[in-house]
Amino acid sequence: MQKKSTTLTPGEAELLGLFWQHGPLTLSQTHEIYTAGSGTPALQTIQTRLNRMVAKNLLHREGSFPAVYSSRINKENTRGIYFDLIEELAGNDLAPLMMHLSEKRLLTKEEIEALEKILRKQKDK
Repeated sequence: MQKKSTTLTPGEAELLGLFWQHGPLTLSQTHEIYTAGSGTPALQTIQTRLNRMVAKNLLHREGSFPAVYSSRINKENTRGIYFDLIEELAGNDLAPLMMHLSEKRLLTKEEIEALEKILRKQKDK
């Protein structure tokens, strides 16, 4: 029986990001984009990761050679997984986390406007 899991490892999230950005890819295309000239990890390692993601029902594999992989989940479906973890790690106190994130880099005008909109909604509740 296939193992079905919604928990993503950082490596799985990174690979899913490639499929969200580029669409369906073969193993060699995935490896080429993922390594971007560094040559690591090896092609066999990427193949193992893709096969595990198929077993976890994160990716769909079509055909045999060359197989084409595509994401079974969209980016929006993964957000809840990470937000739940972040909230748990932050001890349900999100203010220090938000301060830390905002100090890592300057926020864009659009990000500031989005955050202000969120805060206004929270105040109105």
